[in-house]
Amino acid sequence: MTIEYLKLIKIDHENSNVQEEALNDEGNVKDYIMAIIDQITDNAGERRYEFKNGELTMKTCIDDIVNNNNRDARIMDIARRLLQKEEAAQQRYQNITDIQKGILLIAYCKMTDTEYKMVICKADYSEFIEEITGEMKNGLPTKKKIFKSFAANITINDETFKFGDMVTFDVNAKQSKYWYDEFLDLKVLHDDGENTEKALKFLKSKILAQVWKKSKSDYLVLWNSTMAYMRSEGEFSMDHYADNILAVYQPVVTSLNMEELARKAKALPRQFDFDGRFQKVPSKIKDKMKNEIKLTDDINLVLKNDVPNLSRTIKPHNENGEKYIMVRSEEGYKYAESLVTIVEQQV
Repeated sequence: MTIEYLKLIKIDHENSNVQEEALNDEGNVKDYIMAIIDQITDNAGERRYEFKNGELTMKTCIDDIVNNNNRDARIMDIARRLLQKEEAAQQRYQNITDIQKGILLIAYCKMTDTEYKMVICKADYSEFIEEITGEMKNGLPTKKKIFKSFAANITINDETFKFGDMVTFDVNAKQSKYWYDEFLDLKVLHDDGENTEKALKFLKSKILAQVWKKSKSDYLVLWNSTMAYMRSEGEFSMDHYADNILAVYQPVVTSLNMEELARKAKALPRQFDFDGRFQKVPSKIKDKMKNEIKLTDDINLVLKNDVPNLSRTIKPHNENGEKYIMVRSEEGYKYAESLVTIVEQQV
C-alpha cells in the first residue's frame, strides 16, 4: 500500500473552526498515521453502504479527490461539513453524550495497480498530539484511538473509476447516524430485517450445527443463548456475539474449540453477504424455529423459544442408577401429580 494523498485536519468545536495540521516525520507521527490507515484498510467493516440517490455532496468531494481536482479545497469542504454535522448532532444529543474532540484524517491509498481506497476517519486528538510531542501516555490500541471511520474501495481502469464496497466503523456501542447518514450521505446496502434473518440462518447452519455434531447438551445451551440474543431488542454485533457468547462459553465436551468457532462466526458476514452490525428486528425470528430433544422413542422435549436460566429450568436426576430429566413447571407438576393419584385409585 502506498499513500497517494493525505491530509490531517483538526476539528475544533470550541472555536467552531477547522485547521490543517502540518505533516512531518518527527517522533512517531508517521508510524501513528500508518497504523491508523492500516487498521481501517484491513478492517472488513461493520456495515456496508452505498451513496444515497440524489445526494452528491460527499460523492462529489470524493470524485474530485480521486480525479486530483482541487484536492486541498475539497478536503477543507469535507472538514467544514463534518464540523457542521457534529455541531448539529451535539445540539440534538447534548443531554446524552459529548462529540469527541478529534483529528480528521483523509487518505487516498493505492492498494494495487487498479485498486485504491479512500479513507476518512475521526481519531483521538489528544493521542495525536502526544504522538507529535513524543509524550505518549496511555498507549491505547489503534482501534480504540479511532472514533469513526469510512473506507471505500475504488477500481480504476482506463482512467475511469467506480466505487466498490463502502464500509464504516464506529467505536460507539451504536452507530452514529450523523456520521454515515448526514456527513457521508450513505444509506445501508442491506436493511435490518434482511440482516436479522441472514445472521440467524448462518449462525445456525455454520456455527451451531458444528456444536450439534459433537455435543447435544452444549448445542442446547448455545442455541438458547443465541435465540435470546437474537430475539432481544437493540443492536446486533457479530464481534459481541462471537466474543461474549461463543468465546467465553465453557463446553462440557472439551474437544469443542470455542475460539475457533468465534473466529468462524466473525467471518460469516463477509462470506454470506450481510452486515456484522445492525439493529435487530425480532419479528423476523419466526416462532417455528423450535428445538426438539429426543428423550425416549416415544417422548420428545420441545423448546419453542429461548428459555431464561435454562440450567435452572432443566436438570438431570439420577436415582438408584436410573436417569431422569427434571423440568421446573407448575403445570407439569400438577399433571404428573394427577397421574399418581389416578394410578393409586386404580390399585
